[in-house]
Amino acid sequence: MSQKEFFRQFLSEHFPGSLETLFGQFERFYLWLTAENQKINLISRQTDPADIWTIHFLDSLLPVKYVDFHGRAVLDFGTGGGLPGIPLSIVFGSAEVTLLDSKKKKIAAVRNAAAHLGLGNCRFLDERIENIGNNAAFDIIVSRSVRIEPAYKSTLLKLLKPHGKLILYKSKILDDVRQFANVEIFDVEIPLIGERKIVIVGK
Repeated sequence: MSQKEFFRQFLSEHFPGSLETLFGQFERFYLWLTAENQKINLISRQTDPADIWTIHFLDSLLPVKYVDFHGRAVLDFGTGGGLPGIPLSIVFGSAEVTLLDSKKKKIAAVRNAAAHLGLGNCRFLDERIENIGNNAAFDIIVSRSVRIEPAYKSTLLKLLKPHGKLILYKSKILDDVRQFANVEIFDVEIPLIGERKIVIVGK
């Protein structure tokens, strides 16, 4: 089974009623991402394009087994090339997803991606997280590629609404997780991705 077929199977298991529509959106995102990545480094250029379906798209959606994103206000902290924010925006049209990255070029690119895909549920911030204020605004914060330094901890928790969740995508190294008290860790290793853990931190 190819990586693309494996991803399609994942979608069919979790979003069976919307499979064709969602898969079509991911095909469009894949074409946009592979083309745009030649202009601006959104994901590693060493990545085999076939692997994007699993190590980026499927990986971005791993938390859907444990957290309901429907109708939620979501912050993607350190979105980079729009991952996991764009995939989550595609499959959860009722969620409002804010994509945050301090690199203005990357936010400009993912803004174009959202427009290209016709996603009306995305917002964009091109600044550092400590500069966006500390008012509780999000039900869920996701972070896939940022090490959570102690300086970020209080800001992230303040940005969460009561009973909000911080979702971290991790592999072997979990040392930055130990600074949080209310933690659940789910082992979601998949052969085509490798060792992977979804860490859910409660406020």
